[in-house]
Amino acid sequence: MEPLAQWLADHLVLGALVLTRLSTLLMAMPAVGVGVPKRVRALLALVLTSLLLPSVASLPETAAAPAIDNLIELTLAMAREGLIGMLIGATIQLIITGIQLGGEAITSTGGMQLGDAMDPTSASSMPAMARMVGMLVTAVMLMVGGHRILLGVLLESFSAMPPGQVEFQQSMLDLVVDQLSAGTAAGVRFAAPVVAALLLSNLITGLISRTLPQINVLAIGLSINALAMLVVLALTIGSAGLIFRDELAVVAERISQSW
Repeated sequence: MEPLAQWLADHLVLGALVLTRLSTLLMAMPAVGVGVPKRVRALLALVLTSLLLPSVASLPETAAAPAIDNLIELTLAMAREGLIGMLIGATIQLIITGIQLGGEAITSTGGMQLGDAMDPTSASSMPAMARMVGMLVTAVMLMVGGHRILLGVLLESFSAMPPGQVEFQQSMLDLVVDQLSAGTAAGVRFAAPVVAALLLSNLITGLISRTLPQINVLAIGLSINALAMLVVLALTIGSAGLIFRDELAVVAERISQSW
């Protein structure tokens, strides 16, 4: 027990840095950052840190890291580690948020804005359709092993930027900007078929109102829009998972290249 206790004492600062990067990743990671109790997240972070610490400590880059001598240096180092973990998790969340924006566009175009509810992820009011799409994409992430991909990217970050040697580069800011654009584009791709169908139904309703002015166009138009939205969405909702799967592979490669 004495060699183990001595080893832990020698790597106490390193363990704190690894725990910080991993904890912020779990906080920003979809399906874990929201909905999982804080005690469970804390226990998960401690268990994963205990598993990763020996591997990180054995890296040659970690052994060559400068020593942290005072509390100010430790605080700054932990802040940098936290930002790196937040960057990894937030890039994935940006894709999910972009696809949810596509769900909001579908809801607003279909005239169903009254079904709003509080979204725990963003802590803001969001249509039920967008929340359903977000939960679908999160389930797809777990099914295709997105959590393992994130942990793999985290391990690569320890090799590229060992704890205590984090340096921020322009490529990291470019990554966030690119993911904002990619998330918005993914939402547009998901919502495009449904929005096109709704615009077509509005055109048909307008033609009916011009040819048969005695018909209550308002009641008929709302029914046609709702029917068109539900039918086309039922046929195309699976595209949200396919789009997210492709974007997940792309963003994992971008994160690896940004180091």
